[in-house]
Amino acid sequence: MKSMDRYLRFLLPLIGVACIVAPGHVAGVLPHLLGGAMLFTGLLHGISYLRAQAFLESRAPELGQDVILTVMGAAFLCEGSGAVGIMGITWGLLGLRKAAETINEALRRAYRRESALLTGAEAFLRVILALALLFEPLEKFAPHIMLLGLELVLVNVRLPKEKPETAEHK
Repeated sequence: MKSMDRYLRFLLPLIGVACIVAPGHVAGVLPHLLGGAMLFTGLLHGISYLRAQAFLESRAPELGQDVILTVMGAAFLCEGSGAVGIMGITWGLLGLRKAAETINEALRRAYRRESALLTGAEAFLRVILALALLFEPLEKFAPHIMLLGLELVLVNVRLPKEKPETAEHK
């Protein structure tokens, strides 16, 4: 698993740069890439849950989610670039869900009398971006690809940590 993380730490920023440099091209191939990844992931996880019979537990929704993931992946693959609109809408709905979580965090911080301004601003921005995708999924998809690229770069690039000062270096 560590080797996979290492590859992803290298690969995801490269994908991010591609999203920033060529968002239109990435948007055109994304239904195929994402559809394939969703289909593959849904099948692998679904088979794993079936083998382990984890779906028999009443609080294990994973198998149903993996079936939906598999179906959506297959639909994206079949529809190709025609799936960009529904992908934008789905992305917008997921963005609203993240915005709701961020609003909750901002309210918790404010209630505890901690700084909530940045978290509140983040929630506001998430709502605006999500609504833009919901109301104009085709027109706003490429700009969101650029934002995704920026996020992939920023989240996955680690700066070298400073060495702590020791008594002999002061």
